[in-house]
Amino acid sequence: MIDVRRLQLLQALDQHQTVAGTAEALGVTPSAVSQQLAALAKETGVALVERQGRRFLLTGAARVLLSHADVIFAELERAQADLAEYAEGKVGVARVGSFATAISDLVGPAVAALRQTLPGWRFEIVQAEPEHSTEMLRSGHIDIAVTQSSGSLPPPGSPEFQMVPLMVEPFDAVLPYQHPLAARADLDLAADLADADWILSAPGTPWYDCVTAACHQAGFQPRVRHTVHEFSAVFGLVQAGLGVALMPRLAWTGLPTPQVVVRTVRDTARRHIIALARAGYNAEPFLAAVREAAAKVPVPSVDPLLMAGPRVS
Repeated sequence: MIDVRRLQLLQALDQHQTVAGTAEALGVTPSAVSQQLAALAKETGVALVERQGRRFLLTGAARVLLSHADVIFAELERAQADLAEYAEGKVGVARVGSFATAISDLVGPAVAALRQTLPGWRFEIVQAEPEHSTEMLRSGHIDIAVTQSSGSLPPPGSPEFQMVPLMVEPFDAVLPYQHPLAARADLDLAADLADADWILSAPGTPWYDCVTAACHQAGFQPRVRHTVHEFSAVFGLVQAGLGVALMPRLAWTGLPTPQVVVRTVRDTARRHIIALARAGYNAEPFLAAVREAAAKVPVPSVDPLLMAGPRVS
């Protein structure tokens, strides 16, 4: 690698043509100039100067090297300017990891807003499941994680990370459009859904564990008829009238739901959505934007047509 300081010395020699003049201009000794020129010649593997009396003439190789010097020094100045702006929070690069359903309603809108307020920043979004987020932060693969409370999170008060609550996400009931409960504004978990056929994921998954814990708290065990892992499959089964589901709110917002209704549920399951970052990382601009996005997450509303009863097709 070429030492940039030695390249600057070669440029100064071109201007002053003598070792003494170059040394005086740079505030170093003549012997230091000679030593650095010799080191630069060794780095490049070519002769850079020819002595002519007390003057030094640059070789053709030195001229080729110096033709790149202005570009190199200009890029270094731009880099220093960018670092100064980074220190002031004006520019930067941030990689944000998040689980899929939070990307659409939280991370995506937050980054879109930040493109307007922080145009000097570049945000990169990476899908990161909650069980992998902590290690991805620790390794530097991501800078901020939007994740959910789980056993894979670092313990509270860990000096290695900062943990910031973003929202408490309720689970909503997803019903077939012509279900007898579809005209209700909200439902009671035990009174209305205990006898239903349920659609849920397999035991041991976060969705299953969260929903069954709420059902047990309400005093019943859900009768799981269909086991799926993709939320899109849930809608297909509900549309076919094969059961009901309790889904996290971020999983259904923004999706077309023909022949399906979504209703709030009293005593429902909930999950805590949090932001996680390394302790020394300044995540505040992103946190402010994602909090604003969380405040805009829609809630279920009753279709006026349902108030008069199920639609007849």
